Amino acid sequence: MFKDEFFGNADQRAVLKRGRAMAELLGNDPRYSYYGRTVGLVTPDDGDIDQLAALAKVQGNSNFAAVPLSETDTVENALKSRGLVPMHYAKWEGASPVLSAARAVLDAFSLPDDLHIAKIDASTSGLLMASMAELALSCGVLPPSGEVLRGLLRPAVCLLAFDSDENVVSCAASCAFAHENHPTLAHQAWWGMLATAPAQRGRHLSLILGAHVVLEMHGTFGFSNFMTGVEPGNAPSEAVCARMALAPGPHAIIGCADPVALSGGRMTK
Repeated sequence: MFKDEFFGNADQRAVLKRGRAMAELLGNDPRYSYYGRTVGLVTPDDGDIDQLAALAKVQGNSNFAAVPLSETDTVENALKSRGLVPMHYAKWEGASPVLSAARAVLDAFSLPDDLHIAKIDASTSGLLMASMAELALSCGVLPPSGEVLRGLLRPAVCLLAFDSDENVVSCAASCAFAHENHPTLAHQAWWGMLATAPAQRGRHLSLILGAHVVLEMHGTFGFSNFMTGVEPGNAPSEAVCARMALAPGPHAIIGCADPVALSGGRMTK
């Protein structure tokens, strides 16, 4: 019943639905990644530009998760020549120091007394999922599919913070990214979906929820290596990542969209 739980506008929901169908076809192939949005190629060694372009045109969006910085201009120009809209994200990543940083965050900051945290799972109501999506989307963040956020398809954790009226005021998530048999990135998890309601900002909620997510992904599934994509110049996101001991590495994430399927050429913030 959760296979059709997608969020966003009509274009975004259609792209997520095609991504889920593509994951059904390619999910057992270690070359491909899926974390609840669309299927991508993990690195350029896993498939060439034509394969990435085909994935983007079929789904509406796709990505290389790790492109050497020296090759990003070449990749972006090749995607443009195929009628696609490239998006360049700095790949912030970190291994075991992230766990220490998460513990330090929780030592330094406590969840405000007027808020409480809950984890999304199979029992979470559709109404609550819609409230979560409304918050995330209002912050420019497209949630992955509900099936993934509920932890029903891949190792994943999604946490929500609520106020005393049970309104969702912040969220964070993490999910396995590459296939478990990928030769280099099998043990690295995606971390993100950080969003906080404007009235609650300044209370360190993204840090607190993000730290809890990291520690639960480690405690439940054994992940100690995390990554996320940050658009260069997004200072608030860079500050949160740095506090969590993530840092820009030698690779970029290059996403690409079919502007016919995804108006504006952008999947998420």
